[in-house]
Amino acid sequence: MSDYQFNLPDIGEGLSEGEIVRWMVEPGAAVKADQIMVEVETDKAVVEIPAPVTGTLKTVGGVAGDVIAVGTLLAVIETDGAVTSATAPAVTPPSPAPAAAPARAGRVLAAPATRKRAVELGLDLTTVQGSGPQGRITREDVEQAAVGGSAAAVAPAATAAAPSMTPPPVAARIAPSDRVDEVVPLRGLRKTIAESMTASLQVPTIIDWYQVDATELIAARASLKEGFAAQGVKLTYLPFFIKACVLALQKVPSMNATFDLDKGEIVYRMRYNIGLATTTEAGLMVPVLHDADLKSIFDLAIEINKLAELSRSRKLPRERLTNGTFTITNYGSYGARMGTPIIRPPEAAIAGFGAIRDEVIPVDGEPAVRPVLPVCAATDHRLNDGEHLWTFVRTVTELLEKPTRILGYV
Repeated sequence: MSDYQFNLPDIGEGLSEGEIVRWMVEPGAAVKADQIMVEVETDKAVVEIPAPVTGTLKTVGGVAGDVIAVGTLLAVIETDGAVTSATAPAVTPPSPAPAAAPARAGRVLAAPATRKRAVELGLDLTTVQGSGPQGRITREDVEQAAVGGSAAAVAPAATAAAPSMTPPPVAARIAPSDRVDEVVPLRGLRKTIAESMTASLQVPTIIDWYQVDATELIAARASLKEGFAAQGVKLTYLPFFIKACVLALQKVPSMNATFDLDKGEIVYRMRYNIGLATTTEAGLMVPVLHDADLKSIFDLAIEINKLAELSRSRKLPRERLTNGTFTITNYGSYGARMGTPIIRPPEAAIAGFGAIRDEVIPVDGEPAVRPVLPVCAATDHRLNDGEHLWTFVRTVTELLEKPTRILGYV
């Protein structure tokens, strides 16, 4: 019998640590090589880590909620043969990790999005039993609790006496003792978002807004939507946005570039890898759709749906989170009208699309009610001037107003 020391491997490009989400195998249980042993959350995704060898899980290097560095001990597996660690020098196995301490009385563990959903449902989180690590309340816990019914408000009985002109004294109200601040470590996806947004503040940015008469865009989507649905594919406006942006990027190559001040280099990207800002319960993720110029509207619709599903489940592979050249944020998908897109360094530009609404606009010199799509683009002023940005935005606008030209490309 021998012990295999298994250290946390490099599970992401440039990552230095990971947070243990849950162990799929308990200490003392048998485990087979390539069997999923533990889930670890990085700053980009939840990664399933398989066992490297067959044996018995002897000890673990941390419990759910612990953050451990890449290269440090993750698990010790007792095997029949003589093996050594392939990821780091052998270390003395630690004693079994102690169980996590229970949350302080009155403190509720839940993500901000979960708390928001509880408020929407009129639910008191202190009455909900959490099923997540360390008793954390998940969105599913809130939804299930809401199905069971909610407390009904009881109106106070009306008084028969005539109202007094003098207001009654107001009793002093003291906040409940369990109202304590919740301190949550900045880690995982939220840490990545914070770092990315901080880096974006260093970019000197210029912005341009425009409006699209979306009459023909709506008609184009309607003409394709039923046929796509018959093949099990949901068609949104996003494939049209992607195609229009790619064609505009081909016209203005400096919008599809990267800038490195330290090296004194501008790199004009020859591929069109479009990042799609996607809202998840854990925060904003940006999966990358590679080589968008080589895909049809139908192909794009399929891939968008797939990436959205992988983003929500935090199962995006590493290659789907890297090597983007330009980003699109479709804040109109959740009803937002206007927004200011924030550039993701080292990319040079980003485009945002708002919700389509009826507005009065001039048509052939006369006021008319038309569906209007707001478009906003931002770019790094070190690479692009106002003329570059205006040309890009105007090209996108013209293509979306005459989408038949988009459909003429693969």
